[in-house]
Amino acid sequence: MDRFVFLDRDGVINRLDYGNYVLSWPEFKFLDGVIEAIAELSGAGYKIIIITNQSPIGRGLLTEEALTVIHNNMLFEIEQGGGIVEEVFHCPHAPEDKCKCRKPETGMFDQVNEKYDVDYTKSWFVGDFESDRQVAERVGLNFVLAKGNGGLKKAVEEILSK
Repeated sequence: MDRFVFLDRDGVINRLDYGNYVLSWPEFKFLDGVIEAIAELSGAGYKIIIITNQSPIGRGLLTEEALTVIHNNMLFEIEQGGGIVEEVFHCPHAPEDKCKCRKPETGMFDQVNEKYDVDYTKSWFVGDFESDRQVAERVGLNFVLAKGNGGLKKAVEEILSK
């Protein structure tokens, strides 16, 4: 079984302007210290997966193809900085769709379990909302709250100190 760190995307990896969605790569802005923090986790032997709600798809504001471009560019930048992300899982549904994959539901983790052997007791979820804490508790993950510039770096320090 492997140790993982699951990262929320918006508000943890990139800037989140509430009410505004990231709809293209030029709109995606890494928060300070994120690339270095992910590289540090990779160097410490954690496997990293990004778990993100992407309701702009369900709202008709973003296509799957456009999201793939954003994520491919994000992953390239992370890799250039020395980090390794195993995969990005996303929920494309709007909140009113009441799906089983939108956090705090556990559907994205069900998808992870089909592909990876996760030791949840030694793994972490880093998020910026209480709904992230709720899903972490439901699947048995340790949780760290991280918000804004430097938030992920502080979260990584906490994870690595345990």
